[in-house]
Amino acid sequence: MIVGLYTGASSMVSQGDYQAVIARNLANINTAGYKKNVAVFQSFISSTSNQDQTNTTTSTGSSLGTIATDFSQGMLEYTGNDLDISIKGEGFFTVKANDGSVLYTRKGQFMLSRDMKIVTPEGWYLLGAGGEIQLPQNAKNIAIKGNGSIVADGQEIGNIRIVNVSKLSTLESVGGSAYKLSDNAPQPEDSTDFEIASRYLEKSNVNAVDEMVNMIANMRGFQVGHKVTDSIDETLKKLIQLAT
Repeated sequence: MIVGLYTGASSMVSQGDYQAVIARNLANINTAGYKKNVAVFQSFISSTSNQDQTNTTTSTGSSLGTIATDFSQGMLEYTGNDLDISIKGEGFFTVKANDGSVLYTRKGQFMLSRDMKIVTPEGWYLLGAGGEIQLPQNAKNIAIKGNGSIVADGQEIGNIRIVNVSKLSTLESVGGSAYKLSDNAPQPEDSTDFEIASRYLEKSNVNAVDEMVNMIANMRGFQVGHKVTDSIDETLKKLIQLAT
């Protein structure tokens, strides 16, 4: 009976954690380049018994084990902005954060800084083959071609660096649509086989309908766990009263 109480309680805790994952996905449904989180649950095993030479195990509930990331491509949306770009297929933009670390993102929403460098809305520098991309101070017309080359007033001034990460599981979210490599992960390789969609932004790959269905199912599961724990609690109260 105590095992059943723990099973119901642990289920409620894991479903509460899952609710936070769903809420985060829904909150970022309009965040360009955002990749949805996927909850991976694990079961607890309470005990092992050997009766008549047969091994049996008793499960005591589940918990939210890890949170994986679905890196599938989102829909491309036309914006008309010269510095809005998307990667068709695999690959990541490389950006340099304010602390000097290199991050990876699918969010191709860029702008010009005061010193005429291409940056993200957070102020992170977009990296090219030779580092930060510097545009001429008096540049008026800027275009980004499908091969990643940057043209300012008809003159090519650099190429955007696109990389492939061999093991996507080594990417750790740093918030929003940016990721860093985990410790001891192999360095990504520069990609030469990619296509840039200029004036398009990659939308979040979160499906609002799917997330709402997950939320409803999760809430119903929480209610079941609550009923189980309430029922066992009432039974235990009656047993205690009979024993006193």
